[in-house]
Amino acid sequence: MKMKSSLFDWCNYLFWCFALLIIVQTDKLSLHLFFNSLHSQIADFTMPHLTNVGDGLFLLLISLLVFLFRSKKLAILLFIAFLISSGLVQFLKHFVFENHMRPMYVFKHVKGFHQIKDFQYHLFQSFPSGHSTSSFVLFTFIAMNFAKTWPTQILCFIGALFFAFTRVYLSQHYFEDLFAGAMIGFLCMKYTQVFLQSLQESFLVLLNWIQLQSILQN
Repeated sequence: MKMKSSLFDWCNYLFWCFALLIIVQTDKLSLHLFFNSLHSQIADFTMPHLTNVGDGLFLLLISLLVFLFRSKKLAILLFIAFLISSGLVQFLKHFVFENHMRPMYVFKHVKGFHQIKDFQYHLFQSFPSGHSTSSFVLFTFIAMNFAKTWPTQILCFIGALFFAFTRVYLSQHYFEDLFAGAMIGFLCMKYTQVFLQSLQESFLVLLNWIQLQSILQN
């Protein structure tokens, strides 16, 4: 199956280039201090709620809703992509980058570092961001299957990036954690769909060949 790059795909590719440039050219602690300085009362109130869009449970809920009201095949596709991406993220978190600490581990005693009152901060296993991964899985799924116009493709990318960025705003992750999660989510969703569609097409070809051989033999 030949892959075609959509506008959503190109938005991701451009983001990768831009993000890599930022990561290479800046110190991750200084970069996080910059993002931490961009706080506001409205964001402090809304971000802890909006970040749940990137939660795995929210993604499972969307899969269930798609299964019940839209398409069982698409729901299974989304669920498989979620399993693959979340499994990869958890493996990286616990076995490869287990010593990567979260921003609050470093900044919790730094004077002037903005913290949200009564918000529960995590301290360990920062890389990569699981919420960012799930966010990009979800919006890549929407872009590939439902967003047919260029404005909706762009909106899907903005949505994916925004909900991923909530993790940086909340000091649950560094920007590089977001970047890695975004790549994993996008690639897992895109190639899961491409692989399963190719598998389905191959199965149909095989089935047609078997039926043809049966007709010829009779």
